[in-house]
Amino acid sequence: MMYTNCNGYLVPNLSLPNTPEVKLNRYGRMRLEYLEQNEPTLCDRMMLEGTLLPNCRKMGQEAHQMVDKTLRELMRKTPMPNRKTNPLGWAQLCNSLKQQAEEAVLPMLYEI
Repeated sequence: MMYTNCNGYLVPNLSLPNTPEVKLNRYGRMRLEYLEQNEPTLCDRMMLEGTLLPNCRKMGQEAHQMVDKTLRELMRKTPMPNRKTNPLGWAQLCNSLKQQAEEAVLPMLYEI
């Protein structure tokens, strides 16, 4: 490890690895926010290793896929009102099912 002499103190030359810009979806941002607020030491370590954003991206994608799969299963099993004759009832049920699917997946984002 290289050091720089700064006013009599040796300061390590630390830099983050060059990684491509990572786009996080909603669940990836939620994971990142959780780590920053509740696990700052782990968050800092992962950031220095260059694994923080790729990990959050991967978990976000997995959570999104699980929500989609769970939502499709719930919609298949639940009798849906006719979209043309009862659009508000249909939208209300879809929103309720999506919330149920998300509630099933969200604990995954808060695991260490």
